[in-house]
Amino acid sequence: MFREYSQALFKRVDKRQLMQFKPPVLPARIYAKTLDLSQTHYQAFCELVNWEPSAYVHPLYVQMMSLELQMQCLLDKKSPFPLLGLVHVENRVTVSGTLSLASPFECRVKYLRVTPHSKGWVVDISLDALQNGMMVYQAVSSYLVKVKAVHVSPKPKKIANEPWRETAPTVLLNSISAPSDIGRRYAKISGDYNPIHLFSLSAKIFGFKQPIAHGMWTLAQGISSAAQVAGGEISEVECSFKRPIPLPNVIEILQHNKTDDSIEISVADESHNETHLTALFSIKTNIKN
Repeated sequence: MFREYSQALFKRVDKRQLMQFKPPVLPARIYAKTLDLSQTHYQAFCELVNWEPSAYVHPLYVQMMSLELQMQCLLDKKSPFPLLGLVHVENRVTVSGTLSLASPFECRVKYLRVTPHSKGWVVDISLDALQNGMMVYQAVSSYLVKVKAVHVSPKPKKIANEPWRETAPTVLLNSISAPSDIGRRYAKISGDYNPIHLFSLSAKIFGFKQPIAHGMWTLAQGISSAAQVAGGEISEVECSFKRPIPLPNVIEILQHNKTDDSIEISVADESHNETHLTALFSIKTNIKN
């Protein structure tokens, strides 16, 4: 997807819409594509995110494969948002059917909504994926567009700890090395060649001292670790991205709450002083092999 990122460098942004009080107007166009997924490519993805052979498809794979459509949505001529400089703040996935790589996915991507944020606007992009005419997968990516708009309010007071940190014991699920080249390796699999993930020089252009890990790679690792103890299929994902992971690094996947139908995790640094993401996974236990 080098072409899309090249277009992003020259995309004109309607700053007037972004800086006014009312939300900017979202394009109504739906971007659609039929994806024929490769078992070989899927296996390479699984190896990169430590997903063990399973009776079900990794919950992030279909959304990752829809990235080209998401980028086309952001590059829409009527879209007021930039592509470069967006901050991925939340991600939600619902697997409502049995996914099969043997059948094509009909993917439809569109703008869903835009809401005010203390730093600008949060725009949601939705994905609907169908197989054999049936809805089997839905996902929403939420991106922060930083701008000094008239609606922007002072930053809310920081809460010292998430509630579950005070009530639930912490269990170390996994410790994972994030080498300096993981951004380039994940980009090769996902097509996400955002410069902030690739090299120190390209990351510095966008304000980072060193490249940072893809949030979706980090979340995929968290799902892979949680799946080993979940006792069923992870069918829903709700994630909040907190802080970027500078590369190279070592991250730890921590379990906080676990019931028969859900599991809460976080991804933190080795000292547990910085939380990179928090996530809640819903578990479906009636898997048919």
